[in-house]
Amino acid sequence: MGIHNLSISVILIVINVIVFFVVQNDAAKMQRMLFVNERVRIFKEYDRLFLSGFIHAGILHLGFNCMTLYFFGPTLEIMIGRTLFLILYLASIIGGNLYCMLMRKEDAGYSALGASGGVLGVIFGFVLLEPFATLSLMILPIRIPAWLFGIIFTLSSILLTQLKLGGEARISHEGHLGGALIGGIIVLSAGLVDFSVPENLFFIAGGLLPIVLFGSIKAIAPNLLYKHNR
Repeated sequence: MGIHNLSISVILIVINVIVFFVVQNDAAKMQRMLFVNERVRIFKEYDRLFLSGFIHAGILHLGFNCMTLYFFGPTLEIMIGRTLFLILYLASIIGGNLYCMLMRKEDAGYSALGASGGVLGVIFGFVLLEPFATLSLMILPIRIPAWLFGIIFTLSSILLTQLKLGGEARISHEGHLGGALIGGIIVLSAGLVDFSVPENLFFIAGGLLPIVLFGSIKAIAPNLLYKHNR
């Protein structure tokens, strides 16, 4: 099998694994690839928006992202095509970091890393095309429809950003939300979503629009959010 026949998801997983082992013991490289708010906003190091999606905090972080990408990626590739899939994945990484810049713009030292934004873009793209697939939340030992999973994920992620625990857990919920939003927008823009299915409308209303509204509140009335950081 030639490289042209390989799954884009598998290629991305291999790249992530190689980068992890190349940079894990090189603090300088890690720091240069890390998304840091002020380095992008003030020093115009825009490549961090992209590069940060290929470094991870540890083997578990890497393994979880790669495993999730392996489960969802190949199926979505078949549905939307390899080229659009790659665009979606990379755009979701960048979009996730841009969403972080919006939501945490007062925090110059805010940093993030990992493929989670791209992975969440893939998951939300998948949900729009397979709303009745059954998925499970890590905290619940039950399987639920994908459209409901997406709504619960979005609302719980927004809630966690506003709790003190959300700021201490070293999880970029904003990056997840931004990546998920971009993945959803790209699949919607491709004209592949069946709007006659009510559950798709429920997911758009409860899983995607709240991310837009959350960002809008931050842009219009920032003092209403992140009170635990003051």
